[in-house]
Formats: sequence, structure tokens, C-alpha cells
Amino acid sequence: SPVGLRAAKKAMRLGQGLDLRAGLEVEDAAWRSAAFSGDRAEGVAAFNEKRKPEWPGE
Repeated sequence: SPVGLRAAKKAMRLGQGLDLRAGLEVEDAAWRSAAFSGDRAEGVAAFNEKRKPEWPGE
């Protein structure tokens, strides 16, 4: 999803040069922003309904 991709890119950008603990905190924040988004719900619904997703981008 677009939200998930943005979150992953942001985590990679922010995580460069950080120690492991700080990097994991950045990764966790990115995961949370994507996991609880409208895009996630649409992705699951589209998969279950066997259709292409219509990403809300939220």
C-alpha cells in the first residue's frame, strides 16, 4: 500500500546510522503507522474479496 511504502522508506531513511535500539524504535513507529491505517483495512478487504485494492491513502 502507499502508506506502507512511505512508512518503510521513512524508517530506512531515519534508521541509517542509528544504534540497534534506536533503529528498532524507528521501525516500530513505522510499522504502527502502516498497521493501523485505512490502507491496511482496504488491503485485507480486497484480498478477502479477491479484487484489486482501492487505496484510500490514509
